[in-house]
Amino acid sequence: MACASHVLVFLFISQLALVTYTTALLCDSCVGLCKSSCEKELNLSLYLHQIAAGPNHNQEQIVSPSFANGFGTTGVNDWPLLDAPQPNANIIARAKGLHIQASQEGGGWFSPFSMVFQEQDSRFNRSTLQVNGMIGPEATGEWAIVGGTGKLAMARGIIKYKFPQIVTSVENYRQLDIHAFYTPQAVFKIERINEAEVDA
Repeated sequence: MACASHVLVFLFISQLALVTYTTALLCDSCVGLCKSSCEKELNLSLYLHQIAAGPNHNQEQIVSPSFANGFGTTGVNDWPLLDAPQPNANIIARAKGLHIQASQEGGGWFSPFSMVFQEQDSRFNRSTLQVNGMIGPEATGEWAIVGGTGKLAMARGIIKYKFPQIVTSVENYRQLDIHAFYTPQAVFKIERINEAEVDA
């Protein structure tokens, strides 16, 4: 009887070990293995070139309500983002979006836009950062990075801006200091269990 009970205990423990091992293999096959680092950091300075009026303007007013202080006025923009604060600098990206007068006292513009990197930028070719925030009368400010696509997928961070150079009353360069974290699209390898090996 003692020998029989020992055999039963051995069989039970063996089966328990086999179930535990098989479950671990199944979990591994479902999770997948990430082949790249999960998050990367971006630090980049660009210069937003804004021309409000004139033959080379890069924004256009599309809504003109009759409220005091221009409240509700809306414009569409396609601002180039350059690698230096000068007209002949290289265009790295473009800020495509809107700017809306969101302050009843005037001077407070809410600006949501997509920062679209140019095709010739080998690092972030056609990738985007989704940005929004306020543009006030102050010389400095911050915007939020709330998302991204392509190589900048799932981006989050901030953009600090300041005015290093004001050309005229309708043209200026705004320095953007970009600090973000993003998650490159990972490559997953799914491993399946060979049922014949498990049964063996």
